[in-house]
Parts: sequence; structure tokens; C-alpha cells
Amino acid sequence: MKKTMVVLLMSLVLGAMGVAPAMASSGTDITTLVAGGSSGSIDSAAAFTAGASSKITGDVTAVEAVTLGADAVVTGNVKAGADYTSGANAIVRGDVWAKGDVTLGAGSKILGSVHSGSGVIVYGSGATVGSVK
Repeated sequence: MKKTMVVLLMSLVLGAMGVAPAMASSGTDITTLVAGGSSGSIDSAAAFTAGASSKITGDVTAVEAVTLGADAVVTGNVKAGADYTSGANAIVRGDVWAKGDVTLGAGSKILGSVHSGSGVIVYGSGATVGSVK
């Protein structure tokens, strides 16, 4: 019983100090993934840019804008706190939610649904989305 109370007390203290939420982060807090780079989930406290031909296996969440370079691939969902922009032939194998505008480069694909908080979705030549929400 005493051990249970100590664990409970420590959980409450760590939660109050903000340590527990930081440990529960779902992805890496970075702002840039180099061209040709690869990563798991991204959880950026600012804007996020993935360079050309980069690969992300997991969700991308950014407080500000999300930009994917040409031929970048995300296998997961994308959530941008501002605009979402993709370069030519970028692919998102999931949903895209942007608080601002969505701009798709030529040949870009969003295989899931897309939501633009501003209501603006710009399609480059040959760009496609699964559905618009």
C-alpha cells in the first residue's frame, strides 16, 4: 500500500511539473529534415520542413506551417497549425489537416482526406486528394 501511494504521489508531482507530458511526446521535435533524410513521427514546436525525397514514417504535427519538398513521402497524418504546402510529386499516405491554406505541388497526392481551415485548397497540375472535408 505504501509503495502504491508513493508511486501515485510521484505521478502527481511529475504531472504538475510538466515532466510527464514531455515524456509522452509522440515524435521528434525538429524543424527541418534534410533532403533525402528519414524520420519517424515529427512533433514540431514551430514550423516543419521536410527536404526533397525525404521519408517520414509516422505522423507530422507542427504548431506552425508544414512544408514537404519534392518527392517527399509521409506515411501517416499531417497536422499544420498554419499552412500546408507540398512540392511536386510529394505523397501523404494519410490525412492532412491545416489551420490555413493547403497548396499542392504538381503531381502531389494526399491519399486520405484534406481539411483547410481557411477553405483554400490550391491544386498544382495533376495533384489529387482522396476527399475534402
